[in-house]
Amino acid sequence: MTSVDTATDGLTAVTVPPGAILILRIDDPFDFKRRCPEQYDALIECSAFVNFRRTEIGESPVLALLLNGSCEPR
Repeated sequence: MTSVDTATDGLTAVTVPPGAILILRIDDPFDFKRRCPEQYDALIECSAFVNFRRTEIGESPVLALLLNGSCEPR
């Protein structure tokens, strides 16, 4: 995902134009975290790491997470 804005790399089927941000929409994130805690944590950590790697080399962040749903766990 680090090169999601570089279509020529061929590392992902989903790409965004340079300078754009890929938004990953997670519906009902509290339910996702309850059902799949390891995958939820990995998604958060890996998304942050992708953006960290990019900023370390002077590039802009490329991923955003939209946690869409209730603010209260069920």
